Amino acid sequence: MVRLSAVWLAPILLIGLLLTACQPAPDQASAAQSVTLTPTPAPAMPILPTHTPRPINGAAPTIATSTAIPSPVGEGVTSAASGGEAVITPTATIEPMITLGFSVENRPITAYRFGSGDRIVVLVGGIHGGWEANTVTLMDEFRAHFTAHPADLPAVTSLVIIPALNPDGVTRGRTAEGRFNSNRVDLNRNWDCDWSPQAQWRDQIVSAGNAPMSEPETRALAAYLHRLRPAALLSFHSAANGVYRGTCDGDHGSALMTQIFGQAAPYPYQSSFTAYPVTGTLADWADGEGIAAADVELIDSTNTDFARNLRGVLTVLNWLAGR
Repeated sequence: MVRLSAVWLAPILLIGLLLTACQPAPDQASAAQSVTLTPTPAPAMPILPTHTPRPINGAAPTIATSTAIPSPVGEGVTSAASGGEAVITPTATIEPMITLGFSVENRPITAYRFGSGDRIVVLVGGIHGGWEANTVTLMDEFRAHFTAHPADLPAVTSLVIIPALNPDGVTRGRTAEGRFNSNRVDLNRNWDCDWSPQAQWRDQIVSAGNAPMSEPETRALAAYLHRLRPAALLSFHSAANGVYRGTCDGDHGSALMTQIFGQAAPYPYQSSFTAYPVTGTLADWADGEGIAAADVELIDSTNTDFARNLRGVLTVLNWLAGR
């Protein structure tokens, strides 16, 4: 074995120390990659039930649908939507044909509406049957005209046509008996304005009913007019060749409307019917209800005078539209 003396050992140790100092330092990037980082776990998100926002005012949170069903004139009715959905009430519907009520013999009394405006004119035919049945024919001609020519109605107006208020009398044909309803009451003497139990037709005493508004036909029309609130009413008769205004405790627009219709048709127009005393008439009652009203007497008991009466009705409609 070779033994190194202290003289040789010291230089060797010094050289070793120098070599160690010259070696490169370890790679810091590599050292960082070898470190495993354990992240702090995030708190778990809670699972909540689905929530529908509560609407304002507590209304049901559904999109509703509705179905309109036929309703009386000027009234809107809806049927409930299926599935418990909320129902939106639509704008009031306009029903083109309704039954106002029924006669003594249970015949329907029908009204036909044209237009959707709120300035309404009502035409009434057949309040007497018998020899005045040509007024029913005239109403049918009006219906045919406005069905074919709806543009003749101003947009803000409506026209309601009641062909026969006395359907029982109409069925009895052109006889004196056909003038009355099945209770033998003259329906144009049964209204509650200047009513009298002793009524007159020409030179005859006729029944005005046992009380004003006693007849089902009268009550049905009165109730309908209260709901409808028309601006004007024309009650057609034959055959005195003239237009006569309604009046009940003063004038409520009937005098001017009578003049407008009479000049346009043309017919003679006067303040009141004077051939014989009349009481309890529809036109008088309507005037008392604030409806401008008149009796229109055709020229004879056979013709309808359609063209002239159409001119009169159109002029009244246009007058109302311009007010």
